Amino acid sequence: MELGIIEEQTIENNSIIRMTATEVRDNFDEIVDRVADDEESVILSKDGKDVAAIIPIEEFWLLERLIEKLEDEIDLEEAKRRLEDPNEVPIPYEQVRKELGLA
Repeated sequence: MELGIIEEQTIENNSIIRMTATEVRDNFDEIVDRVADDEESVILSKDGKDVAAIIPIEEFWLLERLIEKLEDEIDLEEAKRRLEDPNEVPIPYEQVRKELGLA
């Protein structure tokens, strides 16, 4: 079956295609098989706007780990900034525990 591809790009060994949500719905089983076989990823377009993507599960878990790592780095930078800020007033540990209902 030939898919109604709007646009196709190739990044390394993985092809990225753009399809409308209707085309994805009409060819869902084939698309899932092709994505699962790591042949391609699909960007869903609705009303001319990109709204979602179907990607191999390995890429999803990699993205989850990368996001978590970046969030940790952002938190660390914010903590360093606050520790170096002379105007930042520290909150005593016991007060935080009490406010969180841990004491």
